[in-house]
Amino acid sequence: MRLSVNVSFSYGSRRVLRDVAFSAERGELIAVIGPNGAGKSTLLKCISGILKPEGRVELDSLDVLSLPPRERARLIAYVPQSSYPEFNFTVREFVEMGTYFTGGSVDEALAKVGMLERGGESIMKLSGGEYQLVMIARALAQNPRVMLLDEPTSHLDINHALLVMELLSFLKEEKILIAVLHDLDLAIRYADRVIILSSGRKVWEGSVGELTPKILEGVYGSRFEFVEGKLGRGLIAALDSKPLNPL
Repeated sequence: MRLSVNVSFSYGSRRVLRDVAFSAERGELIAVIGPNGAGKSTLLKCISGILKPEGRVELDSLDVLSLPPRERARLIAYVPQSSYPEFNFTVREFVEMGTYFTGGSVDEALAKVGMLERGGESIMKLSGGEYQLVMIARALAQNPRVMLLDEPTSHLDINHALLVMELLSFLKEEKILIAVLHDLDLAIRYADRVIILSSGRKVWEGSVGELTPKILEGVYGSRFEFVEGKLGRGLIAALDSKPLNPL
């Protein structure tokens, strides 16, 4: 199973993405990183068909963007940045929304995120981390081949952030996973491959092992250092950072 992306996008006369091209396969977690305004969230919305880009998005040579929304929902699920729930659904009712087009299993989705026993609870009573897990469960209930996650660990404490990333590490064995990650340390610890966007362009792509502090410094204008710890390789941004020339 292979996803191929080559897209550009503009909001009116403002070019947001410029010929961003890459491919993704099942079995790897791809982290999309970059400064604020780089086009990361826009890229996911273009891949999912929420926005209509120039170019193509193909899944095993199938033109995804040409499909009706119902058919596209069976292939690609999009998990937006977490926001506080506005309606008093139960956990089960909320996840069931993901099955509307696809007929997926609510129980199976909730079980995968460890929330099956809490299906009757109100989502208004969940913590931020628990709500994020339910958001992922709703996407899983679509039974998609591709999952796109926009900052799935934003606003979470470290325990819930690690829980979400461990879940994604498990899910990558059965789905194509692409996640926009603001936390560079989590991206380095958990991603298999990294795509860096800057000013709407892909400026670097490679395995986490190929990523160096110098590459990050050129994009973010900060000094970085990699360290080895119990959880593997991690990242430290130096406090005395100063602007550097961008890539």
